[in-house]
Amino acid sequence: MSSPSAPPGAPAAGLDPRRWTMLIVALVAMFMAIFDFYVINIATPSLQSQLHIGEATLELIIGGYTFTYASLLVTSGRWGDIFSYKRLFMLGMGLFTVASLGCGVAQNGTQLVIVRLIQGIGAALMVPQVVAFITVTFPPPERPKALSWFGATVGLAVVAAQILGGALLSANVASLGWRVIFLINIPIGAVTLLLAARLLPDTKAARKPKQDVVGNLGIALTLGLAILPIVIGRSEHWPVWGWIMLAASAPIAVATVIYEKGLPARGGEPMLDLRLFTNRSYSVGVLTIVGVMTFYAGFIFGMTMFLQFGLGLSPAKAGLTFGPMGLGFAFSSFMARPMLMKYGVKVINLGQVLLVLSTVVLLVELKASGTDTKAWEMVIPMVLGGMGTGVTLPALTGVVMSKVPPQQAGVASGLLSTAQQFANTIGVAVFGVIFFNALGSTPSKAHYVHALEVVGGTGIGLSLVTLAATFLLPRGPMGPPPGARPPAGAPAAAAPAGAASGATADGK
Repeated sequence: MSSPSAPPGAPAAGLDPRRWTMLIVALVAMFMAIFDFYVINIATPSLQSQLHIGEATLELIIGGYTFTYASLLVTSGRWGDIFSYKRLFMLGMGLFTVASLGCGVAQNGTQLVIVRLIQGIGAALMVPQVVAFITVTFPPPERPKALSWFGATVGLAVVAAQILGGALLSANVASLGWRVIFLINIPIGAVTLLLAARLLPDTKAARKPKQDVVGNLGIALTLGLAILPIVIGRSEHWPVWGWIMLAASAPIAVATVIYEKGLPARGGEPMLDLRLFTNRSYSVGVLTIVGVMTFYAGFIFGMTMFLQFGLGLSPAKAGLTFGPMGLGFAFSSFMARPMLMKYGVKVINLGQVLLVLSTVVLLVELKASGTDTKAWEMVIPMVLGGMGTGVTLPALTGVVMSKVPPQQAGVASGLLSTAQQFANTIGVAVFGVIFFNALGSTPSKAHYVHALEVVGGTGIGLSLVTLAATFLLPRGPMGPPPGARPPAGAPAAAAPAGAASGATADGK
């Protein structure tokens, strides 16, 4: 960006010229966290056979990561505001990398469950700092573009988990089998830590917010009580204690909201900043992201099961079937930002229509081919689905975070990431229940076709609801005009000492 008073091509005063390189480093963390949530799906057959584990342990390996990840995201966002985004980012990346090593050398299911829980904590510490970095480092004219890269990274990580995960498993590098999907994180994490130490500014909120212990516990307890029975309920045949936990999560959530709402009057600073939800872009956008990610996660899970168990494809071939989706996503995500700036949320409406259309085309092809369905016949619906998601996710992320004040960046990004991760969990759990119930106890190829049809039909219904919600988003083009200055008092970057900013850079 050039300021109006600067020569053409010169950087605006106060902007760090390395900010786009910083963004790449930060987005690696987002990619790794999402990749490790999804890649485990394609490794399920290998994992189960080599470790000789039961279904309940397998569910904990998959869902334990989600449990700690989602439960700590909002708290981690506040800690970033207090202790600096860089410190939390590096602590999280270090813990995630070490836990990945633990996953790669685990000798039994119990060990793998424990290190997956730790890996989720690492992801929770680093992910909210990514959006916080974007909010305090980029000026308002550039922020939508940076946020669209964040949204694109989320979607690409999902598709890459299928493609790269399948390739890694089939290559069987050094005869490591499923272990390679975790060990690959070690060199990536080490390099990212070195670059983060060198490049990322030691930025935090200008004024140190107060701790909110009750809010921390209330949010973590609410999410934990809701997520754990969803994750392992099906494998445990929906025990009574699971329903008790789900029922208890609702009153605890209500009590937490009431406590947080009254905390400012008592001189405190609530962890759950309810002022964020007075902004229609943020509140409706977060709910819409929940709908999109729930469908996306559920669909990916159903397709992975169908391709490997229904069609009998190897992990590599199953992963490559998602290739057209990745290409469609990559193309449309690059187009999303300029279209959003010009046409506003109509772009998100278009993305949802494409998602519905992709599922309809898939169901038509399944109905026509049945058990003789070939992977290449799914190219068109995969491309349409990738394009729909590629348009929707980056645009929605831009809408949600573009108007957030810098001093709320940590908590706002924590809530956004929590919503995404909770939606991932709900998508896999709920659509998994739907898929396996439709599959029956003695499945054949025909049963797998039927199960995917049921998942697809449910997904269409959810996508139509989400499409309706997108019409509640503010209309019109998004973002300030190209050349606009940041508003007075807003941060142009991780500012040098003495600069007017909503964030501080501690000597960096």
